[in-house]
Amino acid sequence: MNLCVEDTTVREADGKAATFPASLRVLIHQAVGRIGADELPALLGKHETDAENFDSKIEACLRDLKPSIRIRANCRISNRTRFNNDLALETDHELVCLEIEKGYLSRFELDILKMQAFASTRRQDGERRPIFGAFIVPSYNIVANHISGNSRESSYGYLVRLARLVIQIQPLHIDDLLIVGYATPDQQTVAGTKTRRSRTPRAASPADIVVRDRGMLAKDVVDAGLSGYATRSLHILRNALGKGRPRIREKLNSRGRYLGYGLVGGPDQLYVYVQRKGLVIDIAISGDRANELREKGFAIHARNNFQSRAGWLTGLFVPHDSARLADVASLAREALSTRGNPRLRG
Repeated sequence: MNLCVEDTTVREADGKAATFPASLRVLIHQAVGRIGADELPALLGKHETDAENFDSKIEACLRDLKPSIRIRANCRISNRTRFNNDLALETDHELVCLEIEKGYLSRFELDILKMQAFASTRRQDGERRPIFGAFIVPSYNIVANHISGNSRESSYGYLVRLARLVIQIQPLHIDDLLIVGYATPDQQTVAGTKTRRSRTPRAASPADIVVRDRGMLAKDVVDAGLSGYATRSLHILRNALGKGRPRIREKLNSRGRYLGYGLVGGPDQLYVYVQRKGLVIDIAISGDRANELREKGFAIHARNNFQSRAGWLTGLFVPHDSARLADVASLAREALSTRGNPRLRG
């Protein structure tokens, strides 16, 4: 399974339309999303000068996805300083200075200043193409309190908040600033949760994950993995999903407190996250059906995650005492149809 990716821009954070080029936005998003979740700990553990570190992996993914793009690593901002941008991306129509941050002590304000200086210097040299900035940062970590002033804010969250201050800089030499957040599925923020996360997150270990390649896990295995959480509604849903469906497979991630479902030999098509007050469900049916389901009384708080960007319906909230679990199971069966799901069902 690959990294989950979310993104926004400085202009979008201020309620305006983004001007960051859509094609480059998709390119950067896809490049980060190509990285396997199991690769992340090793990549982040390498020194910044290592030829096979996280920055180099992103650069390689960008080049593989779009060979025509011109990329310079450690690009000098000007000949008057020794400051560099991590990557400079160049097409015939635009320039992007890209910063890749990985820890909880990153100096984001300095990075934004470098982007401003990069754009200003190029303008002075006669550059006429639009110039943009971009960040790739964790969305699961906790930024040091003395940097963010907040003891529970990720790098992605802090930059989104900081964007509302940045947009007030006039003139803002960069035309727009893209903020891309990444996390493994285990680390991904679940809508509505306020769980405290470690500053040094670890990848899920084999002990965290139990998989049944065909059929459903035993009830006591699920209960043990979700110890301390109410599971009655979950088991009602599980029973409805598994009944008469021998091709279904189930996995439990106890660290992420979620279960994943798909058909034998196929991709995951349903994620069920267990919270104190209920279940949050991401399901491979069209996200365009959100309003239809709200009119039927469902609570949906769409999430900005990899599944959402793939067109899934995300953030379907089901209280533990809900009387609508049969309806939820019906939606899940659509995604898990034995007829296959080459395109999301509308």
